[in-house]
Amino acid sequence: MIISDIKSSLPKTKIMIMEPFVLKGYKTENTEENTNRWESFAKEVPIRAKIAKKIAEKYNLLFVELQSKLDEVSTNIDTSYWLSDGVHPTPMGHELIKREWIKAFNKLLIDRGN
Repeated sequence: MIISDIKSSLPKTKIMIMEPFVLKGYKTENTEENTNRWESFAKEVPIRAKIAKKIAEKYNLLFVELQSKLDEVSTNIDTSYWLSDGVHPTPMGHELIKREWIKAFNKLLIDRGN
């Protein structure tokens, strides 16, 4: 509803939808109290990402993929370098997200003719 309202009221407004993401971290890993915390995150975040992508497609909006990028950069370095607790970005995580956002924004400007 919000996207429809924005598109009808402000048709030249450019909108991007960013993919939800998660990595293993102290707030997402299993604990004695919550023995399947990671499994819950690993299941739910991709579902939400799929929904976000579907909304982007429905409204012809640019979808900024982040999970695969975070997975890629986390292969040789502890995930806490990028996401302090598995969910919230560190300064370097924000830098990575910023760079992906800028790439997407530049593509948006080129593809949409502005």
